[in-house]
Amino acid sequence: MVTVRVNMERVERVSQLLSGISLEAIVALEDFEDPQFRALKRLSTAIGRGWASVYALLTAVVSYKLSVRGEDWWECMVDLIVSKRGGEPPASLDDVVSDLSWFIDNCRGAIIGREARKVRIRRVAEGMRGVLNELAWDPEYFYRSPESVVRAVAWVLGSEAYRKTVAFTAKMVYYATREPGEVRIVRAKIPIPVDSRVACASYSSMVVDAWKYTDIIRKPKPAQEAWRIISEKSGIPILNLDTLLWLTGWAPRDLELIRAWDEVEKILSKVVSRRKAREIAINFYKLKCS
Repeated sequence: MVTVRVNMERVERVSQLLSGISLEAIVALEDFEDPQFRALKRLSTAIGRGWASVYALLTAVVSYKLSVRGEDWWECMVDLIVSKRGGEPPASLDDVVSDLSWFIDNCRGAIIGREARKVRIRRVAEGMRGVLNELAWDPEYFYRSPESVVRAVAWVLGSEAYRKTVAFTAKMVYYATREPGEVRIVRAKIPIPVDSRVACASYSSMVVDAWKYTDIIRKPKPAQEAWRIISEKSGIPILNLDTLLWLTGWAPRDLELIRAWDEVEKILSKVVSRRKAREIAINFYKLKCS
């Protein structure tokens, strides 16, 4: 039996560490370090924030079992859609569905299950037509009612809201609708999407006790509870906290711990002092993910 549980002592320590990073600093990391944010900004610049959020949401629900890295997947989507659109926004939701079906046919990241992805996009678009049209014409709708967007995705997919794909849609819509340099707080009880990087961050930081980090992917709820508490105590909203973990959580998985500290320090020192970045790195990540 796989046992995964919250480690409250480490939750308190990590909360204290992250309290030293301002929300403005994490937003700066999103702007300059996250390739997914940069890709979606190219899309929103080309066709507007509203329609960009619709493309982002529908792409997010098929962002699984990719044959390329996640950042390359989003670059591929934006490159193809911007080229196809020629700077003109779609006329309707049906145009978006057609564009994304074409993208799936032409992006190597979707080699596995192309037809299933296209079916899922059509199903979500039809089931969420009202919500998606609302987003298209008024992207501020997401900030007024983010939980309703997540609940709608979960309902259409027949999935629990804590599942990674469902929670991930909120972050991508946030990226599509936020302007560079703009601090926008998403006030919602949205669970953090637990992918391999967040699972590794959870294991290495020891905020969750598990035999190995992959157990956390299979049983994400304790990690989501740990980061919910850390978000509340540190003052960093969940979607922004996810960025921090996504940008650093690969290091203790791919590198030996000492080198991982160096990489995390290098990333964080772009927005906090080098001394602070080093302190966070060595006290945050404690275990090699294996």
